[in-house]
Amino acid sequence: MPWDTTKPVVARLLITVMLAGVIGGLLHRGQWVHTTEPPRGHASPASLEMMQLLRDEHDLIAGKVKAQLAVPSNGFDSKPMAATERRQAIALR
Repeated sequence: MPWDTTKPVVARLLITVMLAGVIGGLLHRGQWVHTTEPPRGHASPASLEMMQLLRDEHDLIAGKVKAQLAVPSNGFDSKPMAATERRQAIALR
C-alpha cells in the first residue's frame, strides 16, 4: 500500500492536494508562454505584382476544380457520395 497508515488522514489529504497542484502547475505552465510574445507590427500592404500573382493562383486552382468536376463519374451520381456509401456501392457490384 503506498500510503503510510500511521499518518493522519488530513496529512495524507494535504500531501495529495499539494502533489496534484504541483503536477497541474507543471502541465499548465506551457500554455502561458505564448502570451508574453511582443505584439507584431502592422503588415505592409501587398504590391500590385503580389496581388496579381495571388489572383493567378486562385484562377489556376479554380480551373483545376472545374476540370475535375467536368470529368464524368464512374457510374455514380453527379453528387458526391460519402466514403461509406461509396464503399457500399462498390461492394454491391
